Amino acid sequence: MTEHLTQNQIEQYGRQKLPAAELLSVSDHLSGCESCRRLAERALDADAVFFALQSEVSGQTARTHPSLEETAGYVDGTLDGEEMQAVTDHLTRCERCALAVDDLRAFRTQVAPGLNREYQPAIVAAPAESWWRGLSLLRPPALAFGSALIVLLLAGTGWLIRHTLQNNETKETTAATTSSPAVSTAASVIAEVNDGGRRVLLDQEGKLSGADDLPPDYQLMVKEALTRQRLEKSPLLAGLSRPASSLMGSDKQGQSFSVIEPVGKILMSDRPTFGWSPLDGAAGYVVEVYDEKFSLVAAGPQLTAVSWIPPQPLARGGIYSWQVKAIKDGQEVSSPRPPAPQAKFRILDQAKANELAQAERTYASSHLTLGLLYAQTGLLDEAEREFRALQEANPNSAPVRQLLESVQAMRR
Repeated sequence: MTEHLTQNQIEQYGRQKLPAAELLSVSDHLSGCESCRRLAERALDADAVFFALQSEVSGQTARTHPSLEETAGYVDGTLDGEEMQAVTDHLTRCERCALAVDDLRAFRTQVAPGLNREYQPAIVAAPAESWWRGLSLLRPPALAFGSALIVLLLAGTGWLIRHTLQNNETKETTAATTSSPAVSTAASVIAEVNDGGRRVLLDQEGKLSGADDLPPDYQLMVKEALTRQRLEKSPLLAGLSRPASSLMGSDKQGQSFSVIEPVGKILMSDRPTFGWSPLDGAAGYVVEVYDEKFSLVAAGPQLTAVSWIPPQPLARGGIYSWQVKAIKDGQEVSSPRPPAPQAKFRILDQAKANELAQAERTYASSHLTLGLLYAQTGLLDEAEREFRALQEANPNSAPVRQLLESVQAMRR
């Protein structure tokens, strides 16, 4: 592209509306044309001003949107507990960043594996890095205008590169298939799992076979799980439950009247079903739900049933506590009540809910993949269900048994 960009191209670039076929040539032109780059920056700055004003009106501080590194760390799952929670909370109220996370996750899943291949002689093997860092060569320094735009730019550019390299990759894959066996016979197998009609193998050299359809980060997740044969408790479960203290006594309602579900859990649904045991002689029950600031966010009518579903969804990513009040002889009896622990739960944030919904559609037959994903996000009921199904297909597998026991131990 030798001529300057048209006004329409600059506006579409600023709005992130350029077709993928045109994005690469426009990006190349901007990297070498000072005047067009200034026009593009002004188009992008207008968008930045809008979001800055939006943040000021909503009372948020200027440091509201995650950086590209934080966004990629969130998708990779490499952020520490506090950073992960901060980004998670932000995504529940910022549609812009939630869309950027979805785009980055889709790009990572579908495009990044093809870009990890080298199509020229390698001089020295570089140390392993996060997958998104390897894409930095595709981004001209002058185009670093904002994390969301960079994500979309890389996604569009990546698609073009993927289509360009597709024929070479197909030939390379075909050659590898015909020249070498699918499973290494030289190294001993340390874990073998029958998962949805396929055999997933991990040998002593760390080679994973039978999971080629999974994206790189999912393959790494499977490899680590089969190597360690145990799972770490999800940090999202922290603070949701605590045992009752014998020093503080207990709720004397005991087994006759108590909350049942949800307690100490992370939930996929934003309209959970609240359940409790009945109280003899109660005329009705009323459920109350509170947020972390102890503000009432939902309350049901007086019911004679022992379950209730709120008519409106609860905000995703939030931690809630709830209680049920029984009306008996004109008086209210609450459960739980001090000194018993609060009945807390968390609604899964939108970004994670979207990722799991996509995984459920794509890997519906893989109990191993879904079980590990559920365990990572703290969905223990769902994780245990998948690992029990996996154990039925692998009744004598020590790795599967230990993974199931790891999930069960997270409840304590």
